[in-house]
Amino acid sequence: MKPESIEISRLFDAPPERVFAAWSSAERIARWFSPQGCSVPQAEVDFQRGGAFAVVMRMPDGQDNHCRGAFEEVTAPSRLAFAMEVEMGGKARFRVHTIVDFAAEDDKTRMTVRQSYDLHDADFAGAPAGAREGWRTTLDKLALEIARDTPRG
Repeated sequence: MKPESIEISRLFDAPPERVFAAWSSAERIARWFSPQGCSVPQAEVDFQRGGAFAVVMRMPDGQDNHCRGAFEEVTAPSRLAFAMEVEMGGKARFRVHTIVDFAAEDDKTRMTVRQSYDLHDADFAGAPAGAREGWRTTLDKLALEIARDTPRG
């Protein structure tokens, strides 16, 4: 059984270059790349095709999930693609493939995230089901990160 793919988009009050840049470093990813209640105590970002993209996502109960992968595409400022193996409880449970598109809408950016999943463990078939809500709160954190980076006039 293959879990359903998801798609979520958000309009950000910043040009594509600024939204895209929020993905470009471990320091920035650690501040926003997790759902509400979770954190990223460790991140590795080599922002180029073939470069590492890995995070430790700490869950509200203190459990650390390791997400390790690489960028498949880094096309500034319009598209990112990456794949990650997600380890929960010390075992790879599923692989997630993510494509992120950035499109200018006047002086704002429409960012669209598409994800598909390959399960390694049938017991985790429901894990991606929460991804849509997880992304919604993650994108709330991204909006704060982008605002933090807004030049003050």
